[in-house]
Formats: sequence, structure tokens, C-alpha cells
Amino acid sequence: MAETKRCLSLAVMLMLGTILCGRPGAAANFEKESHMTKTQLTADLATVRQSRILFSHMSVGADILAGIKRLDAENAGGKSLRLVSLQEAVASGGPVLIDVSGGRNGEPRTKIDFFAATIRGEARLKPNLAFMKLCYVDFNPRTDVDELFNYYRSTVASLKKEHPEIRFAHVTVPLMEQPTGLKWRIYRFIGREVWEDAANVKRAQFNQRLQENFRSDPVFDIARVEATAPDGRLTTFEQGGRSYLSLYPGYTEDGGHLNAAGQRVAGVAAIRFLAEGLSGRSTAR
Repeated sequence: MAETKRCLSLAVMLMLGTILCGRPGAAANFEKESHMTKTQLTADLATVRQSRILFSHMSVGADILAGIKRLDAENAGGKSLRLVSLQEAVASGGPVLIDVSGGRNGEPRTKIDFFAATIRGEARLKPNLAFMKLCYVDFNPRTDVDELFNYYRSTVASLKKEHPEIRFAHVTVPLMEQPTGLKWRIYRFIGREVWEDAANVKRAQFNQRLQENFRSDPVFDIARVEATAPDGRLTTFEQGGRSYLSLYPGYTEDGGHLNAAGQRVAGVAAIRFLAEGLSGRSTAR
């Protein structure tokens, strides 16, 4: 039983190393990859625990935080990350991860407005790093990506001017799993729209604009993390002669939210993103 648990633990660490390094793991590098990932994770957590961070989110954001908290607890070493509400952060100083949620699902501009109002409304927050995340439910096949991205970009530009002491970061939009049932295969064959595919295309278009326009800022590419299978291969689909990312089925139970495996992978990647953002480096894409 103990040997089985050890093997499973090493397999998980190899999977996490694959996500961070962006390449499939080879059997010959199994132990080395696991050790490197563990060492990096420990160093990254130490950086994150010493800082004030503001994360505005809904839905999948809770899954990412669940992964972070689980990894933090497993690697506490006498210290742990303080995850607090907005009210708690205002009342106390020191290093914290401020967890806030606002706006309405399906209305992404309200989430952008909430993030901006949170930054502007309380001078005592004083985060070193601040960022928000839209969710997959905020995009559908009819989303005007240009209008939404321009609204986000202009809001962030204003916040940067008003608060030069804060480093602002960004998160790509999470994905949905591609449906593979017979009905949807027939739809694709006859050229009918598959809602989830078309919505993932819109998410990809927004994510591309995010990456292109904020090259000097930290960007957490949760979409790519979600699409990367444990063996390093990307989960993709074809539409209009182009390849797009979709959520790896092994990371979800409902097609959108992350299960325990997905939370763990996202948690490691998020901790790496936070550590690099806090150190002043743009997260590698």
C-alpha cells in the first residue's frame, strides 16, 4: 500500500512538472523531474507567502484557489498562506492572498467594474500584485470579443495610471471540454454549429488579445494549463481550418469546473505565476 501511494505521488509530481515545463516527461527523467518540481514549488510558495495579493474571480477561480490551498498545506514547513476576505484584508496588514468575488456570471463587464471598484474603493488594501479572471460562462458564440477586450484593456490602463505602486497581472479565460457525443460529431460533419466549440473559439480570441497586448505583464495562461494533458500533449479541436484549445477531459467532471486532478495542476501553475509576477518577471508563455 505504501509503495502504491509513493508511485501515485511521483506520478502526480511528474504531471505537474510537465505542465510547468511545457514538455512531455520521459521515463528516464522521472525522479529528476519530480524532484525539480518539488524544489521549485517550495521556493515559489515561500515567495507567495511573503506578499499581499488580490485575486478577483468567480467559478473556476475557486477551483484554482482550492489547488493552491491544498499544495500550501502539503508544503507548509511551519508556515502557511493566509487566504482572507476583503474585509479581513482591510482590517489587517501583512502578507495575505485576498479572495474577492463580484459581478455577475454571463455579464463580464460587471466583473471588470467590480475589480476596478475594489482597487479604487479601499486604499488600505495595498496589494503588491492584483489581477482578475473572467470565466468560461462569460463567453458564448455571439460574444463581441473586440468590444469586451477593449473595455478590459482601457480599465486596466486607467488602474495602472491611478496605482503605479501595484503590479497588475492577467489571466486567460478558462475553457470548456469539447463534447464528443454522436450528435455533436454529426453536427460537425454537416457543418452545423456546436455551441461549446464556437464559445471556445471566442475564448481563444480573447486570450490571444490578452497575450499580445500585455507582453510586459505577468499572464497566467490557465487555458493552456487546462488543455495540457498529463503526458504534455495539448487537447485541441479544428474549426475553420484552425486549431483551438479545449479543456482536457481528465481535469473535469462537468465539462467546465476543475476536479481534484485539475485543481492540483492549476494550483501548481498558479503558484509559479504568482511567484514570477511578484519577483518582477513576466510569466513565460
